[in-house]
Amino acid sequence: MATLQLTRVPGQVARRLDRLSDRQFGAVFALPSFFVVALVVLPPVISVFGMSLWRVDLLKENGIKFVGLRNYLYMFQDNEFVASIPRTLIFAAAATALTVPLALAAALALNRVFRGQKMLSVMLLLPWAVAPIVTGLFWRFIFQPQFGIATGFMHLIGASNGSIDWLGDSGRAMGLAVIATAWRSVPLLALLIGTALRTIPRNQIKAAQLDGAGSWNTFRYIVLPAVRNMLIVGTVLQVILSLQVFDIIFTLTRGGPGFDTTVMYYYIYNTAFGTLNFGYSAALSVLLIAFIVLFSAPLVWMRQRSRYKTVAHRRAADAHELVEATTIATSGVRLSGESTFGTVVYDDKSRMRRKFLPSGVKTWTRRIATGLLFFWLVGPIIWIFIASVQPTAAITHAPPQLTLHLTLEHFAQLLTGAGWYHAIWVSLQVAVLTTFFTILIASLAAYPLARLDVPGKNVMLTSLLFIQTVPGISLAIPILLMFRYVHLQDTVIALVIVDTAFLAPLAIWILRNVFEDVPREMESAARMDGCTRVGTLFRVIMPVAKSGIAATAILVMVSAWNDFLFAVVLGDRNAVTVTRQIGFLETPHSLGNSYSYDLLAAGGVLAALPCILIVILFHRRIVSGLTEGYGKG
Repeated sequence: MATLQLTRVPGQVARRLDRLSDRQFGAVFALPSFFVVALVVLPPVISVFGMSLWRVDLLKENGIKFVGLRNYLYMFQDNEFVASIPRTLIFAAAATALTVPLALAAALALNRVFRGQKMLSVMLLLPWAVAPIVTGLFWRFIFQPQFGIATGFMHLIGASNGSIDWLGDSGRAMGLAVIATAWRSVPLLALLIGTALRTIPRNQIKAAQLDGAGSWNTFRYIVLPAVRNMLIVGTVLQVILSLQVFDIIFTLTRGGPGFDTTVMYYYIYNTAFGTLNFGYSAALSVLLIAFIVLFSAPLVWMRQRSRYKTVAHRRAADAHELVEATTIATSGVRLSGESTFGTVVYDDKSRMRRKFLPSGVKTWTRRIATGLLFFWLVGPIIWIFIASVQPTAAITHAPPQLTLHLTLEHFAQLLTGAGWYHAIWVSLQVAVLTTFFTILIASLAAYPLARLDVPGKNVMLTSLLFIQTVPGISLAIPILLMFRYVHLQDTVIALVIVDTAFLAPLAIWILRNVFEDVPREMESAARMDGCTRVGTLFRVIMPVAKSGIAATAILVMVSAWNDFLFAVVLGDRNAVTVTRQIGFLETPHSLGNSYSYDLLAAGGVLAALPCILIVILFHRRIVSGLTEGYGKG
């Protein structure tokens, strides 16, 4: 009897939820996710503004004192921080200027049908799979002064016969940090641009070519207008991400030489955790938030303005096509090519002036460009894997002298060290639990946002996107103090809660777009058959959208595995993840920040291998998840 009553409970709850209005039902379903986000994110955001008005210096006696705006006034007298501001802006501008053209080139390459296209699409995602903290190690490994592969290459071509202090020179160090950042950022932006490229009708490009358009004119008048909005969105994302680069610099340059690669984000971290000056670091965080808002707002405005222009242009294009159709019908002559993406005007003279490149030149140019792109994407990863199984003497020679006598000695030596097995187990727990809870609460919130007319929907979605732009370092100290107060610091639970709170907004955004693609007729049929709204979600919507849900789950799992900042903030002894372990790698052969070459390679492989395997096995679903989340939004 008790069992029968227990089985009736879910049905009773579902029927009661059906009696609610759309607004009430949406509020109930969105409550778990918004509660977690509000509990973990909102108090730190509020407290960081409050803390910036206090002197919270744990290294001084009576270090807690209300100082008003003195922290803000002092920051402009802090020469090192003032110097980091233009350095940060230059770094963000350089990283964006390098990433956007490379991403556009990668997207254009993948948009063509050729042998090896599928392999290149898999290779494109590999840099994204590597954690930022590991990315810094990879590039530090390549540019090791005495026997890095870059130094060996310079020896090979006769450009140098000694060590090259790549990271000891200010210009070189900043350049390498920009290159490493672009290397990991290109995949995401290329996928976004590729989403826009796939919206261009093939017959439109063929018509332009028949009208005499060359490759450049086709790109300029048809392709570029089609991807313009996405380029603006991608530029917004890249600027925001570049302003928040931390992990790569942490392991690549450590902010050096001196302070020459110390950007604002890294300086805030050093102030908070190096000097324990929490009040001053909070004021610096507020300024960083202001910078992010300042630089993203004009770009967002440009995107909205471009969207309105596109709508007006399409209306004008439709009117022009109607006139052109009449002209063709009466005279049989087509004088211009017009599309919803742009206008190209041709005449016989312009066609005669075109210079045709031999087909062989075009073919080899594309092959060389594709080969260089392939080398750019997978070169660092392949070299790390090769070095991790080579004898020490083989890779510490300049240039490297590789051998077929492979060894797993470096992995065995690394794993015998204290903490590695435990770190892998902690990372696995955090990744799996974060994925489970994030997908659960995000699905509940995404359903009403996608299928119901919930008041304030746009405000909620905008708030979720804003959370993604808040720099994690600005919330690190309040989150540390909050979890210390409830005695959850240095626990797996704390890492799961924080990762879930920060990944839920992205998961909600992606799943909302995934659920919108489910035909509404299926939902209506289920409701007519007596299925409740809860039953419709779990029996109809989620099974149909299982591919998109799986893609979102993979994205969340990779992000949780790769997290470094909060692993450092909340972890100490019991909750040490792989990324935290590799970020503070020290060996018996190390002195300070100088890592053992062979163990560095093995550690990088251990930290990156799980996510690389996930990308190789599920790259199609990952692509669909990324494009669903950002392409439609």
